[in-house]
Amino acid sequence: MPKLPPKKGKRIDRINTLLIDGNALFKRGYHGSHDAYNKEGQHIGGLYQFITILKKLLSEDVYHRVYVFWDGEFSGKLRYTIYKDYKSDRGKNYETGTKPDDMDEKLQQYMVKEYLYHLSIRQIEDDVVEADDYIAFYCNNKADNEDITICTSDRDICQLVNDNIKIYLCDKKVYLTKSNYNEYFSHHYTNIALIKTITGDNSDSIKGIKGVKENTLIKHFPQITEREVKLEEILIDAQKIQEDRTLNKKKPLKALDNILNSVTDGIQGSKLYEINDELVNLKKPKMTEKAIKHFYDVIETPLSDDRSIMNVYKMVKRDSLDDLIKEYYMSDYFLPFKKLIDRDYNKN
Repeated sequence: MPKLPPKKGKRIDRINTLLIDGNALFKRGYHGSHDAYNKEGQHIGGLYQFITILKKLLSEDVYHRVYVFWDGEFSGKLRYTIYKDYKSDRGKNYETGTKPDDMDEKLQQYMVKEYLYHLSIRQIEDDVVEADDYIAFYCNNKADNEDITICTSDRDICQLVNDNIKIYLCDKKVYLTKSNYNEYFSHHYTNIALIKTITGDNSDSIKGIKGVKENTLIKHFPQITEREVKLEEILIDAQKIQEDRTLNKKKPLKALDNILNSVTDGIQGSKLYEINDELVNLKKPKMTEKAIKHFYDVIETPLSDDRSIMNVYKMVKRDSLDDLIKEYYMSDYFLPFKKLIDRDYNKN
């Protein structure tokens, strides 16, 4: 796929882009703001927190473009076709779609999308493609003069960290970079996909090698904490360790035998490494031709003229959102968004 063209603007050598994992940010706000009600008694915590966290990010750095990526109704289906247990503990139904138990959640998410539209923030969604994959696709094809910040709470996306990509972990309220990665994780920043390929991912119901966790790998293969490591190196080193133990008349280690023989409780069988790499490796995002076309259509399409910050002010009054932002003047609260809109329209 072609890389995105260099971003242009007045007197700008580098462009700063913010990518938002929409579902991760919305769910954090929705489920974490139980007491956020307007004067009509309507819960608007999801909307309020989403806009407020986005405002915080826009206040802390100068972004020239912001994109929000959403999971579609059947998102994950591309992985489900590879591995039928994918996200099986979340009640996902890839045939009929997954309806939210709380219709208020669906309504608030719709409201967030409406606000973002009028704040001139581009949004991308596809029925079967996950937001992670869209974000990874963007990062894998970013322009050479582009720096990226990703807002998420999903640790899978941390594998995208590099010199020009950092993560804002909205649950920890910290920026994760290549330099500080080991303050939060035990492994080298390049090895998260490798570790998940071997150990699986409980949050997505992906089984790994039986009896092997991250600390098992670090114990026997400490280079995982120091530099990028490939699966082939792990297998070669595991074989050497077992052979040395045999020569020294020690019993082979069960965990290493399992690694060498792809022993798992999962349905992947002997193809575990191949299948898990397809599931977890965001260097190979799961995209369709339709989703890719939509991606390129949205990325640089000029915004329509019906969008307006004044429309946002009207919606704030309509939804009584001003009950929650009352410590600010309306124009002050939305000033970071106004600056973003101006940069977008003026390309500076």
